[in-house]
Amino acid sequence: MNTQILKVPLTGDPSSDSALGHWASPNDLTTWIVPSTSPSPVLDPLRTAATHLRTTSTPVAFPTETVYGLGADATRSSTVRGIYAAKGRPSDNPLIVHISDLSMLRRLLPSSPSSPNSNTDPIPAIYHPLIARFWPGPLTILLPLPDPSPLAPEVTASLPTFGVRMPASALARTLISLTGAPLAAPSANASTRPSPTTASHVYDDLSGRIELVIDGGSCAVGVESTVVDGLCSPPAVLRPGGVSIEEIRGCEGWEGVERGYVDAAQEGREAPRAPGMKYKHYSPRARVVLFERGEGRKGWGGGG
Repeated sequence: MNTQILKVPLTGDPSSDSALGHWASPNDLTTWIVPSTSPSPVLDPLRTAATHLRTTSTPVAFPTETVYGLGADATRSSTVRGIYAAKGRPSDNPLIVHISDLSMLRRLLPSSPSSPNSNTDPIPAIYHPLIARFWPGPLTILLPLPDPSPLAPEVTASLPTFGVRMPASALARTLISLTGAPLAAPSANASTRPSPTTASHVYDDLSGRIELVIDGGSCAVGVESTVVDGLCSPPAVLRPGGVSIEEIRGCEGWEGVERGYVDAAQEGREAPRAPGMKYKHYSPRARVVLFERGEGRKGWGGGG
C-alpha cells in the first residue's frame, strides 16, 4: 500500500500547543477539549487520521512524548489485528491502551458492583498518587479487565488486566479524542527493530505496511513508558521506561515498589504480565562491538 506522511504544522511544544486542545478545567484531567475550528491547518491532518482510524482496519502512526506509536481503535478486533500484521508482532504480546482523558478511562472500567450509580471512582485508589504526579506522561498502569470488556480481546492477549496511559503529547490526546475511542498503540516499528522517534524513522520501517504517518516532530522522551502493577502486593515495576523507580517510590503507597521485570515471562515460560516483557527488542541493522576495559585487541586500539 502507499504510505502518506501528514505533517502537523505545530509552532510550539506539542505537549502544550493550544491549537490542539485544552483541559475543560485547569489541573483536572477529566475532560480534554478539542477546538471546533474548521478548517484548521493543525487539526485537519488529525481529523483525516481520525476518520481513517474509525473507518478502516489499517493502523495509523502518530507521535507521543515517548516514541511514535502505531495506533488502532482498541475496541475493534479487526483494527487491532492490523497492528500485529503491520509490525509482524506476536499475537500473545499485549498492547498498551492510550486515552485522551480520565472520562474515557472510566468508561472502560466497571462501576462499583454494590451500586452501579455510586460516585466511587472505578480507578483503584493505589493509582491516584501516580496519576496526580505523572499523568499525562510516560507511565502505564495495569487495571483489571471488566467482564464484559469494551476492549477487543486482541489488546490484552487473554490476560485478565490491561495496560493504559494518558500521553503527555497534546497531539496524541487530540487524535484519540477525535477518533472517539481509546487507541491501542505499541511503538511504530517492525517487531524487534529500534523504536522510532521521528516520522522518517517510521516511514523507513513501515513504508508499504500502513497508509498514514502523522509527522508531529521529534519525540521528547525517546524511550517507552514505564509499566507498573499496583494490583499486586507489593506493587511492581514491570517495565522500565520514562519514569524511574526512584520517582515512583516517592509516591504514597509506592514506597516499597519492587522490580518485577526479571521473571519467568522473559524466559518464555509463561504469558507476559505487560508489553515488552517476553520478546527481544531493539535489534539495529548494524554491527555491534563490545569493548571490555583493559582488553585491548590488535587493530581495535586500547580499552577504555
